[in-house]
Amino acid sequence: MKNKKLLCVLIYAIIIIMICVGVVVYKEIRSRYGGYVQEEVVVDNKISIKAKEIHDYMRENNYGYCTYDFRCEHDGECGLNSTFEASKTGKHNVCCATYVSWVLQETGYITKQEHIDNNFNAANNLSKYLENHGWRVLEKGETLQPGDILCFNHHIAIYGGRGAQYDAGNKFLLTVAAPCIPDGGLNVSNVEKVLRAPDLDNKETENEV
Repeated sequence: MKNKKLLCVLIYAIIIIMICVGVVVYKEIRSRYGGYVQEEVVVDNKISIKAKEIHDYMRENNYGYCTYDFRCEHDGECGLNSTFEASKTGKHNVCCATYVSWVLQETGYITKQEHIDNNFNAANNLSKYLENHGWRVLEKGETLQPGDILCFNHHIAIYGGRGAQYDAGNKFLLTVAAPCIPDGGLNVSNVEKVLRAPDLDNKETENEV
């Protein structure tokens, strides 16, 4: 009888531990992006589709990482182009903000002239511009979707689904298949805000994975 009681206590203890672990894991999933929730089913849209297309092209053509300072990781002179098409014949360099702005230009959200006038080679400039021109700031607890713009302090990327992102924040990220889950230098829990394009709210998307 005593053994049965001990066994019951042990089973209850295991159940309680499993529940606690589940709560911790759930909180981690919710907090990984600063309180935003990651979706399980990935539904792509024009931003995430173009983000992959451009990132694949840059990886296949050995693009370098350029910030005009000691962080540069590229061959030859520094240089960033204002459009993705221009980069194919110009300098094969990129930074996080240039990459995101290329994607947004290729999908019709910003123009080349807007890039030039507002210095979209700087992450904070790009995020502020989007926020002031109709892009919605997601509330904490909302579910992320591919194509959302992840805004950090002096860094910017595109959410790719299931905790992965399209990112050109350093040379290493330009050499791996995208979307990827950043490791090492980028701490995704430090996202300051997430921006969503006006036409991606409550709209059916193109391809479901």
